[in-house]
Amino acid sequence: MAGSLGWPAFAQDSLGPPAPATSEPPPAQPSDEASAAKQGFSFNPDAGIVYQSGDFRVTAWGFAERAIDFSGPDYFRRFRQGAEIDLPRLSDSVRPAIVYEVDLTNTNFFGDFGGKGGKVGRRNFENLFVALQDPDDPGKFRLLIGENTHILSRDDNLSSGNLPTINRSLILEEHGSVNSFGTQFGVQFQKALSDKLTIQLGAQDNRGSLNAADARYEIGNSLSGKIILLPLNAGGRKLTIGAAVDHTRDIRDRVFTLATAIGAVPLGGVAATGDKLTGEADIAYTFPLFGHATTLEAEGIYSRFSASHSGVGGGYAMAQVSLFDAPKTGDLDLFVRYDVVSLGIDGINRRATQHALRAGLNYNLPRTNKLASLHVEYAHNALSGPTAIVTDRNPGDEFRMVLRVSLQRYVRH
Repeated sequence: MAGSLGWPAFAQDSLGPPAPATSEPPPAQPSDEASAAKQGFSFNPDAGIVYQSGDFRVTAWGFAERAIDFSGPDYFRRFRQGAEIDLPRLSDSVRPAIVYEVDLTNTNFFGDFGGKGGKVGRRNFENLFVALQDPDDPGKFRLLIGENTHILSRDDNLSSGNLPTINRSLILEEHGSVNSFGTQFGVQFQKALSDKLTIQLGAQDNRGSLNAADARYEIGNSLSGKIILLPLNAGGRKLTIGAAVDHTRDIRDRVFTLATAIGAVPLGGVAATGDKLTGEADIAYTFPLFGHATTLEAEGIYSRFSASHSGVGGGYAMAQVSLFDAPKTGDLDLFVRYDVVSLGIDGINRRATQHALRAGLNYNLPRTNKLASLHVEYAHNALSGPTAIVTDRNPGDEFRMVLRVSLQRYVRH
């Protein structure tokens, strides 16, 4: 549930090398863990393809999602590849690293299988940064500069994390229409203060990054902070609580757009300009229910835009339960969720309210070690509000099937 500070998920957060001695210190030596690591090429289904040489390591990952739309043409929803290059550690507590990730759907690289593919360029980059981090677990400490997902964007929603893209938070997705979340350029910091408390800080620029048409790099345009609590993590039970705040300045020529839950068909919107103040909270609880892994989760967000005098609030609640999980039969989860968004602007008496009731299944296919999955989702969309905000009062129902193939196992609980 933590905000993303880079990839891969298995490699998440004493600062810097020690103070210089009077004479040059000897080079740092690989730890016992690095010495024991499998040398050369190997495959870790929770990480990807790994190359290890002494204390130098490269981990490459990737995944593709092909959406089947029964009312239109099929398309690649995501096709991403990335890597983390872990350089030899500077000390027992810190090593430098380089991370990149590209999304080949950003510029129509595959041309919808029509032979009109785009070119790979800077706009394909979803992440590109350098970092100082804990040698073995960046979740304990990471300081990075470059382009990365905003810390309010939880791994399972707006990054190349674990959740299929047809099943993402509607309120977070719609915030992307004003570049409030998603990929940004800047500085991020993550530190685990204990096994139960992690803090994240970010100073970034939401107005243009490598994958934007107009790239800009003003560090500090967006200031954000988040705390992540893990009060319970034992006996198959895990409780995660997060709370965050973001202040973004000088948003221009933007509209907050309401859209359908799966197909992102525009349904209406209002101007969203000026300085934005956002508060966010999320919670997730995983537990066994009659022997079946079950997760309940929810999230709420509210944002106010100063120049346009508009505001939006919303969130979701979701339950998912594993019906069975075995190599021969695969791993099948059922889920149901409810999303709601309320959008308004000064000068218009009523607000627009959007609802989406969503249900489906996630099936890790048999004998694929959770590396190939089928995702099916149905969404019933409903929208009400004044005509000055709402452009489509009958958004209707949506249905998608997505086949996902990945170098990392899809784990839901």
